[in-house]
Amino acid sequence: MDLNLSAPTKALLNELREWSISEIRPLARETDRLHAIPEAAQKALANAPLQTSPFGGRIEYPERFGPMLTTGKDGSYALAYACAEEMVYGDVLSLVLAKGNGIGGKVVRLMGNPEQVAYWADGLDAGEFSYSGFALTEPHCGSDASALKTRAVREGDEWVINGHKQFCTGGAISDFIVVFVTVDPTRRSQGIRGFIVPKGTPGLSIVRANENKMGSRVFITSELSLDDVRIPVENMLGWPTPDVSGFASAMKTLDTTRASVAAMCAGIAQASIDQGRQYLAENRSAFSIQRARRFDDELDRMDSAIQTCRYLARRAAWRVDHALPHGREASLAKAYAPPLAEKVIGRILQWMGPDGYSEEYLVEKWYRDIKIQDIWEGTGNIQRMVITRTHDLAAIPV
Repeated sequence: MDLNLSAPTKALLNELREWSISEIRPLARETDRLHAIPEAAQKALANAPLQTSPFGGRIEYPERFGPMLTTGKDGSYALAYACAEEMVYGDVLSLVLAKGNGIGGKVVRLMGNPEQVAYWADGLDAGEFSYSGFALTEPHCGSDASALKTRAVREGDEWVINGHKQFCTGGAISDFIVVFVTVDPTRRSQGIRGFIVPKGTPGLSIVRANENKMGSRVFITSELSLDDVRIPVENMLGWPTPDVSGFASAMKTLDTTRASVAAMCAGIAQASIDQGRQYLAENRSAFSIQRARRFDDELDRMDSAIQTCRYLARRAAWRVDHALPHGREASLAKAYAPPLAEKVIGRILQWMGPDGYSEEYLVEKWYRDIKIQDIWEGTGNIQRMVITRTHDLAAIPV
């Protein structure tokens, strides 16, 4: 398993980091206060070496970098995770800005029929749509997504959807949203199906454009109401022969994106470590010799620990790129990285004392931003359950 990156890829990553520091990081505070994308962000995007989202179906980069040969057959997931790490190094705002964003397009590509993939997923990649939403969570259920109450009923050539969704990724800014609902509540997860609901469909309303969150505030997570939303039968994903378990397919979609959380954790934690080193260098006289050396030692060990996050993410990406089973590897990366990154950032904040807790430095923001990484894409506790259930006892040497 080769996890090395090519020279052109490294050149792109270096430019992404420089751009995220110079163009994105100065907007971090404004973004945090607005709970939205600031106007100056569009100008920053125009200067980006990568215009498209790393999590879209196709990454567009300048020809001057040459071929992006990475670790897989085409290396698309390995490249995406590496790019995401450098982009969030400046601030998580960078991931929201890029074109072709949103997990909805990936769901369509995984679950849709050829016509749906060509129109919706390929259209997103081509820039015909700017963002795609993903609506699974409801007010009464989070981790147990099989307990959905939002219902779809067939009426002739239409499906009629009624229900309520919460924390819908990109809901208020998406051109289309993939909404998971039940068509038969008695069948629990077996009765769940995915539907494509275009923006502006009558009955679809945005109750709250963006939840008031502790951190990662620029990520749009909307509350939706679906009141007699009528969509054509062909908007059911996979129509006319949909997957027998839309829930299982939704979880497979998250398997392909879940390890990206580890990459983002590596980027945010690395930014915090580097700020801790800079703070120590600028304020070394404020520490005793022993405390300064201890801080240096801790920062070195933090670097090593974050390298593990980085390689767990790239290992999962390598397996996706090679079409190998990757669910357990994605869960390992997702379970390990967020609590470690939170511990690292919290420790640096503590070392910096009142400065770390103040808004003068971004460490306190990054500490708030990192918490959601343990919650979305499947909580850490759920991932640990998945790892336990998929553990191959026969592989353990005796």
